[in-house]
Amino acid sequence: MIADAQVAWLHFLGTFALAGIIGAELVLYRREMSPSDQRLMKRIDLGYGLSALWVVFTGLARVFWFGKGAMFYVTNGFFWTLIGLFAVVALLSVPPTLQYLRWKAEEPIVIDERQYRHVRLHLALEAALFPLLPFCAVMMARGIG
Repeated sequence: MIADAQVAWLHFLGTFALAGIIGAELVLYRREMSPSDQRLMKRIDLGYGLSALWVVFTGLARVFWFGKGAMFYVTNGFFWTLIGLFAVVALLSVPPTLQYLRWKAEEPIVIDERQYRHVRLHLALEAALFPLLPFCAVMMARGIG
């Protein structure tokens, strides 16, 4: 029982970290980026990836070893909606990550307007869709769906 609560807590921590990181990327991404800004965005994005993996692993642990048992989750429509939304948010994070990886962080840059809008849209969509994940989790936990 205690282990179940601990794994749930670790899962929530990862989720909160992801929410904060998505917000940070949205706020800090600008057309003009100094080398230190570029390095910061790369570190934040690494945190995003590690937090996402944390959420996946703790989520799998909850489904298969803790929580209410795999059958409770896999038969719930909100569970699959949550999984689908998580995948969409993860896919939306790919273009920003690819842009950050291209940066050399040796000199200030001005991002092309088209590329800036493209990445900004992905960040905004991540931020808009992410709050639906806890909604699905709450509904699922109450046996709705």
